[in-house]
Amino acid sequence: MMRLLTPVCLHAYMIIAVALHPFGAEPLLGQEGSGNPRATAALVRHLESGSSAEKLDAATRLGHLGPYASHAVRGLAKALTSGDPTLQYEILVALGHIGPLATESIDEVAAVLSSDILPLRTAALDALRQIGTVPPAIAEQVENLTTGSNEAVMAAAVRCLVTMEREDSAAVAAAVPGLVKALANQRPSVRNAAANALVEIGESIVPLLKEPLGSAQPVVRRKSCEVAGRLGVAASGLVPLLVARLSDEDELVVRSAASALGEVRGEPGLVLPKLQQLLADGSPSVRAIAMSALAEFGPLANNAVPAVCGMINDDSTIVRAAASRALGQIGEGSEEAVHALMGAIDDPHGGVTIQAANSLSQLGATAVPALVRLLDKPHYRDLAVTVLGEIGPAAKTAVPALVALARSDNEQLRRESFIALASIGPEATAAVPDLLKILRNPEAGVSRGGAAYVLGHIGEQTCVPVLKHILSESADTDPKVLRAAAWSLVMLQPDNSANAPIVLPHLTDALSSEVPLARKEALAAIGQLGAGGQPASDALMELAKNDSEATVRSEALHALALLPNISDELMPIAIVAMDDHDPHVRNSARFLLGKMGSRASVAAAKLKRGTREGAVMDRIVAAWALARVAPSDEHNMLAVPFMLQALPDHDPRVRAEAAHTLGILGISRPEVIAALKTAASDQHKNVAKAAKIALDQLK
Repeated sequence: MMRLLTPVCLHAYMIIAVALHPFGAEPLLGQEGSGNPRATAALVRHLESGSSAEKLDAATRLGHLGPYASHAVRGLAKALTSGDPTLQYEILVALGHIGPLATESIDEVAAVLSSDILPLRTAALDALRQIGTVPPAIAEQVENLTTGSNEAVMAAAVRCLVTMEREDSAAVAAAVPGLVKALANQRPSVRNAAANALVEIGESIVPLLKEPLGSAQPVVRRKSCEVAGRLGVAASGLVPLLVARLSDEDELVVRSAASALGEVRGEPGLVLPKLQQLLADGSPSVRAIAMSALAEFGPLANNAVPAVCGMINDDSTIVRAAASRALGQIGEGSEEAVHALMGAIDDPHGGVTIQAANSLSQLGATAVPALVRLLDKPHYRDLAVTVLGEIGPAAKTAVPALVALARSDNEQLRRESFIALASIGPEATAAVPDLLKILRNPEAGVSRGGAAYVLGHIGEQTCVPVLKHILSESADTDPKVLRAAAWSLVMLQPDNSANAPIVLPHLTDALSSEVPLARKEALAAIGQLGAGGQPASDALMELAKNDSEATVRSEALHALALLPNISDELMPIAIVAMDDHDPHVRNSARFLLGKMGSRASVAAAKLKRGTREGAVMDRIVAAWALARVAPSDEHNMLAVPFMLQALPDHDPRVRAEAAHTLGILGISRPEVIAALKTAASDQHKNVAKAAKIALDQLK
């Protein structure tokens, strides 16, 4: 373990911190919130003139604020010149958390690269990597650190170079064998850093993983499997070697290999039978991971449905949950899968029930008859209604039954039925007569709001005069009804700017609703108002930062991106959101940064990292945003294949944006022209229009 100049280990600095300010001590400033400028300034003052304990506490708190502490960067950089290694370490961590907005500190951070204390060098490299942009002279310093004997420093230096867009440099190539060797390091943190570096370098390291996959050391085999899995499709050449590891004597290696095969998704004819054999393994963890890997192949693994159905009654809860989840992904069109999942609804463990319900929604129309029968059982009715709503348009045969439930005396059941009908959307036109009757009836109470909400989703234009009448009599109408009427009017007349003053007060009111769906839908409508929604921008920013629901944060970021005036104050919010646990929030943040254009260029390195990791749509949105915030030949070329992937997306908004972007990128390759010609015949007019404009731009 690396040590300081004193006998105290730097990695134990938190023990010192606890001793210096014990749990019973009063906090220095109370809650700083999300970047409260006055609180941030007070923390900087403590950093400059406080006691040792106060300085450490201030640095820690500023680190927790991340990008919201951008105003403290100069103060942190100045304090970095102190001779206290513990404080320096915490400051480097804080600057790394502030990330792209800490560019002012680059020189001070780079000065630490020559420290005699190796953990400080590593922390400085991590901070530079998270900041993302450095001058060439500092990049050369980083390159020099890839040749040292310390594997932790080497891995951190390589990751830093990759972020600086030097993944193809000679220094990185020379360091790869050392990174592979570091997969055997005794310290898990070093093994993980080496694995992260290899993944970030990308496809070029795949051939060098062949040898470690057959290593005599189990930990090396396991980490190599993990790296291959994280590389995804790029590691398809390693599939036979990964299959061989399914017979490994070490269970952790078997699990890692199975998981990797699910992520790589190559050679299904070879892989699927081998994964299916693992369903008979004696380890519940192996059985569960094998099913998760099968699920990643989707309908290609349909032959495994009978075997997975048999696992629904397994003794292990994790196996039953994995089976329930897998059937939703591989059981397309299978009545057997529906039957098994209906049985899993009764599982004594709630986690299995939830997975079964989610999978039934994925199976779509095949599951609808069984779910409609479930509506007759009061104990299951709420669940069945929810799942039918999640199925959406494919559940259109359930509309009559849902309309009947919308007349129930149970308010919650009525609300859930309206939500389900709204999710079915235009396919629920059979419900229009009943819904119009409810909407026109002043005695129907809050059900009028439910009817308005569904009619907006259906696209029923005949209700527009009724909605305007409801909004004009607002003094005597339930606020929930007014919110729904305002939302529906925007959805039905999205281009009518005259509606903005009428609807915005009610939509803004809905932003404080206790119901997340109400907040989310209000945000979607405000985003549609364009300039008319600008007065609500402060409220949108607050929800984007602090709402407890990921769906609401995502919609708030998206709505902010659609406003004509995007404030620079959104930069820290978007940068924080790019690390959110929810992919929709991350992608909305990337979308917002892309709309900010070159003003968000400090986020380029973080966006480029996003093109290497995550699901397909994550990478597509990251590439789209990168080409907008930092356009260059390299970034434009990088974005093209991602936009081609997005052109066939099921969402017409995604297809249209991909076509539009291909025109902007200006790269007239044969495959681009062919794809745009196909898109020019798209049934959705906005997609076809965007593709035609792009083709003209590329002539």
